[in-house]
Amino acid sequence: MQLRIFLFLVFGILFSVVNDKLPAQEFYRFRADYTIKINQPAGKPLMKMGTVFYDKNSKKIVIKNGFPIKENIIHYDSSVYFVRVGRVVKHNPNLLPVEFSIFHLALNGNLPNYGLDKAGWVLEDVKKDKGLLIASWIPLNDNQKGKTLIATKNKELYSIIFLDKNEEILSKYIFHKYTNIKGLSFPTEIVRIYYKNGKELYELSSYRNIKINENGNDEYYDYQIPE
Repeated sequence: MQLRIFLFLVFGILFSVVNDKLPAQEFYRFRADYTIKINQPAGKPLMKMGTVFYDKNSKKIVIKNGFPIKENIIHYDSSVYFVRVGRVVKHNPNLLPVEFSIFHLALNGNLPNYGLDKAGWVLEDVKKDKGLLIASWIPLNDNQKGKTLIATKNKELYSIIFLDKNEEILSKYIFHKYTNIKGLSFPTEIVRIYYKNGKELYELSSYRNIKINENGNDEYYDYQIPE
């Protein structure tokens, strides 16, 4: 009996040591079906539907838009490409680096603080309010930008508020309905609130059928942009 207990403890400790040395699972691919609803100042809301692919190694956000226009939209490097029927029909500058997309941040575990700690921002202040932990971040080397306020709840990103230099609100993002896929936590609803011509507008992005580290669909994860 004592021998059995001894062997149980030995193998239990050995397994624990080996398990501790195993690398944490790496998340590198994200895929989901999406629906985006945009309210209009007048008239019916706009709607977009399709599938988004992202591989953090290729660093291309590929949006396979199915409604209302069938096209592929590729965010890569400093550009956004709109591809229809195998050719680029429009080419715009990419205002938001891919590294600051929700897909890249989630795959790298940097979503709770929006990756600001790795992008030249400094934590100015932290306070608690109504169950939220609110952190105020300031840019280290850019006097043209204002503060960014990030609120977390239960260690998950709850909201982001972008301010200008005069601390006027530029836009807000609210993150809802987190789901866990293979250990990766991701919000399935994101509300964007922004301002245009003095009016407050809303955009709701919903994600479903989320796949992590998917095999296949390589033609989308590393989409080759037509020349």
